[in-house]
Amino acid sequence: MEVTEYRRRASIQEQGETLWRALPDRLEFYSEDGALRGVVPFSKVQQVRLAFAPGRFQRTRFLMELTGAQSRLTLTNVHFKGVGRFEDRTASFFPLVRAVVAGIHAANPLARFRAGERPAFYFLQLAFVLGALGLLALVLIGLPLVPGNFVLSAIVKLAVIVVSLPLLLSWILHAWPRRFDPVTGLEAVLSAR
Repeated sequence: MEVTEYRRRASIQEQGETLWRALPDRLEFYSEDGALRGVVPFSKVQQVRLAFAPGRFQRTRFLMELTGAQSRLTLTNVHFKGVGRFEDRTASFFPLVRAVVAGIHAANPLARFRAGERPAFYFLQLAFVLGALGLLALVLIGLPLVPGNFVLSAIVKLAVIVVSLPLLLSWILHAWPRRFDPVTGLEAVLSAR
C-alpha cells in the first residue's frame, strides 16, 4: 500500500501543520498532534478541479478542489510561514495531487476532472479584466504627450499596454475552464504555471 504525504499550514488560524495522506482509496488529514481530523473517500468525490490560482502574496499558488454531493475541500501548495510570507511546497504537493487524481479515477469512473477557473467566475473575471485593460488603454492614449519628447512618451504608453497583454493572454489560456483526462492530461495541467 503506497501512501503519499503532504504537510502545510493554511493560515494564521491554524496552530501547526496539517498532515495530508493519500492512500489508494481515500485522502486523510491529521492535526499536528497526530489526531485524525477527516477522511475523504475517493468513491464519494464527484469532481476534481485543478487550477493555477496566484494571489497577491501567493504568486505560485496551485489548488486542488474536491467536490462531493454536499461538501467541497480545497487544498493548495502554499504553506503559511507568517503574515505576508508563504512557502511554495509544490515538490511534495504535486505527488499528492497525482495520487489523489489516480485514486479518484480508479474509485469513481463517473467523476469529472476539470482544470482552470469555474466557468461563471472565469467569464466574469475576463469581462472585468478586458474592461480594465480597455480603460487603461483609453487613459494612456488620452494622456498628453510630453512637449519636446513625443517619441519617448508614445513608446512608454505603448510599452505599458504591450507588457499587460502577455500577462492577460497567459491568464486567459491557463485559467480557461476545461476538462482533462486524468491519465493522459494531468501533467499538462500541472505544468500550466
